Amino acid sequence: MDEYSPKRHDIAQLKYLCENLYHDCLARLDDGTPGWVNDPTATVNLQLNDLIEHIATFALNYKIKYEDESRLTQQIDEYLDDTFMLFSNYGINAQDLQQWYKSSRRLFQCFVNESRANPVSLSF
Repeated sequence: MDEYSPKRHDIAQLKYLCENLYHDCLARLDDGTPGWVNDPTATVNLQLNDLIEHIATFALNYKIKYEDESRLTQQIDEYLDDTFMLFSNYGINAQDLQQWYKSSRRLFQCFVNESRANPVSLSF
């Protein structure tokens, strides 16, 4: 993201990054077997943390560039916090998992609303 990129491009990048994080998290959860214990120091979880940090940095730049977009940035922050909390513990409980699902649904609904508000216009 730079100061010259259009808003819809910045939103598309944020959406892409958040979708990647979501799918990586789902893959990590699917790896769980009965008796599975989450290891916050495992390479997979450290990679998730790196992606969370990258998204947080990108979102901070978005906040600076679009100061009036507080709803989207608040939802991104909540989603990143819930994701970090879910995968930073040795155990994953149902309550944290449900909170993560809820915040991800709210975030992706914000992306849908943003895409409706900022449609891509194609001109030939």
